[in-house]
Amino acid sequence: MADGGASSFIFLTTALLVSGLVSVVLINQWGDMAKASQDQTRAMEVDQATSLGFAGDPMMVAYDNTATPDDEMTFYLQNTGTTLLDTSTLVVLVDGTTVSSSITTSLIPAAGTDWDSDHLVEVTVSSSSWSYANGTDVSLTVIVSSEVTNGYRGTDTISLEVRLYG
Repeated sequence: MADGGASSFIFLTTALLVSGLVSVVLINQWGDMAKASQDQTRAMEVDQATSLGFAGDPMMVAYDNTATPDDEMTFYLQNTGTTLLDTSTLVVLVDGTTVSSSITTSLIPAAGTDWDSDHLVEVTVSSSSWSYANGTDVSLTVIVSSEVTNGYRGTDTISLEVRLYG
């Protein structure tokens, strides 16, 4: 009987050690999951605070087909969110084709350097492959990212049909 008590005590001790180790692993995993959830929530908050709007009449987008060497389209964008937007991340698609390396932006009013809700951005894009006539409707898509906020960057996209005039 005495041997049965000692072996039971050894099994009990072993079981307690194993369950303690399992508890430590589970607590660590729970902490990792909680951190990942918190990070995801923060990223979603920044993304939801990032918002872009088209400023002006989409049926009257300035278009100059006499500009040299490329045709130019000019329109205005507004930061409608609470995060600062980054003009260097601006991506413009015209009729589904990305306009690359020919995007010029300027803040209006020119005072300040941050694209916040108090500033519009004038965007001029140009391309030698366009051959639009005045009054043509084109699809315009603009993608922008926010400045990095708390280690995260939000994005927003607007897509609309605009009419060119010149």
